[in-house]
Amino acid sequence: MTAAALLILSGLTLTAGGAGADEHLLAGAQRFREAHYPEALVEFRVAQRLGSGEAARYAAVTLVKLGRPEEAIEAFGGLAGQEPDALIDYHRAVAAFDARLYLAADRILATVADRAGPRVGAEAARMRAEIAATLKAEPAPAAIDWYLRRCAEQRAQGRAILAAAYCEEAAGLSARRPDHYRRAEALRGAPAAGRGAKP
Repeated sequence: MTAAALLILSGLTLTAGGAGADEHLLAGAQRFREAHYPEALVEFRVAQRLGSGEAARYAAVTLVKLGRPEEAIEAFGGLAGQEPDALIDYHRAVAAFDARLYLAADRILATVADRAGPRVGAEAARMRAEIAATLKAEPAPAAIDWYLRRCAEQRAQGRAILAAAYCEEAAGLSARRPDHYRRAEALRGAPAAGRGAKP
C-alpha cells in the first residue's frame, strides 16, 4: 500500500509542515491504522513539533483511543468550534463524553449527525440518546458542585482549557434548574460559557 493510499484510508491529509513532519505524520497514520496508539501518538507529536498543522488533531484522536479524554480535549484546543471533518468532531465529542462533559458532547454530536457517514451518524445518535437519558432529571446541586470542583482543580493545575470546559458544563447544568444553582459562579469560571450554557 502506498503512503498516499494509507493517508486516504486514515483520513489524513498532508499539509505544508516543516522538514520531516510529513514522514512522521505518515508513520503516525500507519501506527494508528495498526492500533498501535502509543507509537502513533509519538509520531503525531513529533510531526506537530516539526510544524505539521494537522498533527495536533490526530494526536487528540489518538489520545481518545488511549482513554485519555482530558488530554485529548486539551490537544483539540477545547470543545468549541466545528471541524471540517465530521470524524474529528465525533472523536472530540467522545472525549467530552468520556470526561463527563455531556452537554458539550451533545452539542458537538448534533453537528456530526448530518455530516458523517451512516456508521458514525448512528453512533452519534446512540450517544445522544444516552446523554438525553442521563440528563433527563433536573441536575442535582451535588453534580454542579462536582463540575465546579473539577473546574477549580484544573485551573489550579494551569489547565485553562479544561477548567473552562468544566465550568461551562456546570453553568449549562445550572441553567436547567429553576434556582440556577451556582450559575453565576460557573459563568465567571468559563469565559466562553455563554454559548454552551444557555438553557
